[in-house]
Amino acid sequence: MLKKSWRLVAAILGATAVYVTVLYLVQDYLLFFPDSQYISPRHANMEQFREFPMTAPDGKKIMAWYHEGQPTKPVILFFHGNAGQIARFAPQMNIYIKEGYSILMPEFRGFAGSEGYLSESAMYEDAEMWFDILQQQFGYRRIVVFGYSMGTAPASRLAGTRQPDAVVLAAPFYSLRREVADKKVLFATLVLKRNLESNRYIAEYIRPLLIIHGGKDRLINPQHGQDLFELSPAEDKKFDLVQEANHYRLFFNEKNHRRIVEWLNERF
Repeated sequence: MLKKSWRLVAAILGATAVYVTVLYLVQDYLLFFPDSQYISPRHANMEQFREFPMTAPDGKKIMAWYHEGQPTKPVILFFHGNAGQIARFAPQMNIYIKEGYSILMPEFRGFAGSEGYLSESAMYEDAEMWFDILQQQFGYRRIVVFGYSMGTAPASRLAGTRQPDAVVLAAPFYSLRREVADKKVLFATLVLKRNLESNRYIAEYIRPLLIIHGGKDRLINPQHGQDLFELSPAEDKKFDLVQEANHYRLFFNEKNHRRIVEWLNERF
């Protein structure tokens, strides 16, 4: 009887070890959903943008789209969400273009049009590269950083390390570890390769901050946005809970971008 019990324990431990190993190896496929086929501004009917590829310090080509707006308005450095590419999110930038804002939309590594592998360090380093390009190469003195969903991770990083003139976070997560913990996948937080601690960087940002979240968001609980808001030391900050919006409709609905534009126009 004792021998059978030990065999059962050994089998359970073995199965657990295999499960944890597989979870560790495949986690990127469960977290990131890049498009593989690149769509240009012309083919996306978004010719108000032009391609602006850059070579990162490690030699990888990183794609971006750029629109030059009015010189009196800041530039918006926008980081898009998961499951797609620039072309999917660019149409929602039209409202900002009409208001005169310049727009730079970088692509993530491994997503359509960009080379390399999406690691936490590469995400952060590329974000800082683009911010510095806007200052040093384009000469922008005022930069708004805007992130949606996954894009709120590099946006939050820049908030802490570059102190932009304003930050907009749409459907942000407090940290990737907390977001994964919310999904209640057994042992997932133990094997997580990335932390993406937006909380760490927002706690260091003291300039204007807008956090907008959908009240019906089932992908990233709006409590993440609320907690980031409460953590922020900024005096000029706002948490805008759009009660009727889910994760997708928060971004792909022009009236929500109107709320963001109105907030930006009050400051610029």
